[in-house]
Amino acid sequence: MIRNTLVAVLALGLTGCLVTIDSDSRALRTVWSEGDVSRLEVGRSDENFVSTTFGEPISRQTYADGTAIWKYRNRSEKDTEVGVFLIFSVDVEEERTETLSIEFVDGIVSNYWIDEARF
Repeated sequence: MIRNTLVAVLALGLTGCLVTIDSDSRALRTVWSEGDVSRLEVGRSDENFVSTTFGEPISRQTYADGTAIWKYRNRSEKDTEVGVFLIFSVDVEEERTETLSIEFVDGIVSNYWIDEARF
């Protein structure tokens, strides 16, 4: 009885040593970095600075009051594989999208924010 228990405990302990985790991340599209965003100054940066720094936005919305919002998007993918030797393997894929929205009033940055989505 004790011998069987020791064998079972040893077998369970050894399976914990055979777990593998492999993770790979890659950028699908990068337009901006945190360093670029940190250079934005509310009340000082203008449309010309934003256009030069970030390039052409993916969308521009202009409202009746003259406010405009430009959007820039980064996309990345992460693939993680977790496996227990000869028992099972699970592959998890995750796509991450970060959208930088920059609001302008009279051509000057009045606000900006980042939205993140994971799929």
